Amino acid sequence: METLRDYLSFMKDRNLLLRIKEKVERTDIPRLIELLSDRGKAIHFESVEGYDCGVVANLVPSQDALGALLGTEDPYARFLEGVKKTEKKILVERRGLETVDVSTGDLMSLLPILKHHEKDSAPFITTGIVSSLDPDSRVVGRGIHRMEYRGGNRLGLALINPPLSDIMQKYRAMGEPMRVGVALGVDPLLFLSMALKVAPDRDKMEVAGGLKGRGVKMIESIDSGVDMPAGAEYYLEGYLDQGDVRRDGPLGEIGGYYMALPRTPTLVVNTLSYRPCPLYHALLPTSLEGDAYLTFVSRAHIEESIKKLFPFIKDIVFVQKTFGSSAVVSIQPAERAKVRNLIVSMMGFPMIKKVVVVDEDVDPHDLRDVDWAVVTRCFADKDVIIVPGLQGQPIDPQAERGLGLAKIGFDASAQGKNIDERARVAAGESERIERIVNAIGGVG
Repeated sequence: METLRDYLSFMKDRNLLLRIKEKVERTDIPRLIELLSDRGKAIHFESVEGYDCGVVANLVPSQDALGALLGTEDPYARFLEGVKKTEKKILVERRGLETVDVSTGDLMSLLPILKHHEKDSAPFITTGIVSSLDPDSRVVGRGIHRMEYRGGNRLGLALINPPLSDIMQKYRAMGEPMRVGVALGVDPLLFLSMALKVAPDRDKMEVAGGLKGRGVKMIESIDSGVDMPAGAEYYLEGYLDQGDVRRDGPLGEIGGYYMALPRTPTLVVNTLSYRPCPLYHALLPTSLEGDAYLTFVSRAHIEESIKKLFPFIKDIVFVQKTFGSSAVVSIQPAERAKVRNLIVSMMGFPMIKKVVVVDEDVDPHDLRDVDWAVVTRCFADKDVIIVPGLQGQPIDPQAERGLGLAKIGFDASAQGKNIDERARVAAGESERIERIVNAIGGVG
């Protein structure tokens, strides 16, 4: 799989693509994404009023979609194995693109940039893969950074994380313009790879190749001096104007609260290239898609270490839309003290803020079942653990820079407790029951 269109075909073949054929207004798309995301499908708005493009969203409705792409029984182990490898980039010819000069134009006339939340300062691009050449190492630094529409051909570019924040400082010290290329609309594995932390001397595209098992095809830019993934839907090329610095935001971020930055420079876009009938990838920050990317990576790293210490763990589930902060751990029989050790160890991961441990007879994906275990198996005076002053996530609204955060754990298991046997509904005859349920269209 090399392109976003390949991925949409992949999802369509599995009946996991929701196609909206009716023409939609750009301003209605964020609310539609929010309403439709719970259907568990990628969304394709095929026609947008005033634009010659489609919009795709909710590309990864759950971690299972990324697991299916990796194609193994243990996608988390496959992911960790893949990101430790690299594959050299493959340079191909630049073809099939229309390129327009936007130096005196308006990006909003060509890109359906969305204002995602009521009090966002402006429409924001949230899926841009930003690339720029490190003047010292000559390695292209890349990352996903939010971009605020500032009118005409100007976008606020929030370079707050390395490597691009470091590269920006180098160009500022040199007094030279920082040339930038932005790719929009790539397949989810490539997109996910751009959010990973890698060594300064390594190009994230080579890590993406390791994850995919083959080199990523790249094209040379015409204006930015960097290479970019060949299969993208859009390319924006220009330079960073570090003299045009403005307040950035607020933007409703993945944690569910508005976040503003005091100062960000402006990206001046000179050229825009795009494929015929392009697809604009819209990622609503508070939607399930961003949550799925974040929790997939976190679960992979957490499982790698925590299961070695506590082999009685059966499954780890992150509660959706908690930006990876709330985890439910399903366990096999274990000593009560070891369950408490597990809870404290889970709190040691900066991402985790709340942990609930349940037995095998509780479905960790069913929050009603989990809450039943909490109210019937958790003794509040003995099984609730609160630890203050721990490291959390920088995006957590309760702690500045994620420091000094209190975390909570619940032992909602029956391990080592005098708990009555759980009542089970009589099974009946499975074939007869299945026939009746199917006849009325299932239970969903």
